[in-house]
Order: sequence, then structure tokens, then C-alpha cells
Amino acid sequence: MSGQPLESERKYLIEKPDASLIAGFEKADPTEITQTYLRFDDSGMMRRVRKRGSETRGWQYTYTRKKTVGFGERIEIEDEIPEARYQELLQEAEPSMQTVHKTRWCFLYEQQLFELDVYAFSEVLATLEIELPSIDTPVVLPPQLHVIADVTGKPGYSNFALSKHGNFPR
Repeated sequence: MSGQPLESERKYLIEKPDASLIAGFEKADPTEITQTYLRFDDSGMMRRVRKRGSETRGWQYTYTRKKTVGFGERIEIEDEIPEARYQELLQEAEPSMQTVHKTRWCFLYEQQLFELDVYAFSEVLATLEIELPSIDTPVVLPPQLHVIADVTGKPGYSNFALSKHGNFPR
């Protein structure tokens, strides 16, 4: 696996905060995300396409392949693609999974960049993620957010599982 891009991140289940609280964080910026998982191929990697942006800023399209290699660590290969390729790949959508619609708020807290995802299917829960240089890097969580649990590495909280079940685990 050497030479492959490695992503290390922590993920937390949180109570869904009020939008005004999120907007109060340094450099808080909302982005709409639509994420569709594709049928598996021979690569052994999870595949997805994503539409990200807004009507006013425009849209960015990506094709991503991921494979878990350890606790909180994955190989991730992501390519920006034109809208036409995105539309083509949507034809390969996995029929047993739902498209995930969420608003992602990126913000700074204590010189750390967080991503807070608010999902269309939940009025009460959200997730908070942070990418790290290594999985054991200390994280300072914003105290104004109510963290329910560290769900790093728990498969039921991956976007893949959320797409499969259409909700958070009970």
C-alpha cells in the first residue's frame, strides 16, 4: 500500500447545532453536498461521485475511490471530473443505496480545520470530522458543540453506511 494517499481522520457524533452557532465559528463556510455510491468493481475499493458547491458559487464534481487500511485510516484517491463524466458515472449508482444529501460547514477552531456535516435525514444528529497528520494527533473539540460519541472507525457512521441505511444507527 505504500505510495498510496493515506487519510487519517477522527469522526464524532454530535447533537445537531443551530445554524447560527455554526456560523459563529471562525471562517465558517457552508457547502451543499450530494454523494452517490457506485456499484463495486474489481478494484476492491469503494467508489462514489460527489457534487459539491452552491447555485451562487457553482459546482465541483469528484470521483473518489477509498479503502480502509486501519483504525481511522484509509487510502483515498480523488479526482475532479467534469459534469458530463459525473452524469455518466451516476448511471453506475448502486441501487441498494440512497444518495446522501448534506450541508457541510468547514470552520477553524484552535488552528484546527473541522468539517461539520448536517444531514437531510436527521433533525437531531450531525457529524464532526477532522483530518489529522496521524490518527493519534491530539484534537481540541469546540466546547459549544455537544459531542455524543467518538465514532472513529465505527462502520455504522461512515457515509457509506448512512447511504445504505438512510439514517444513523440506533
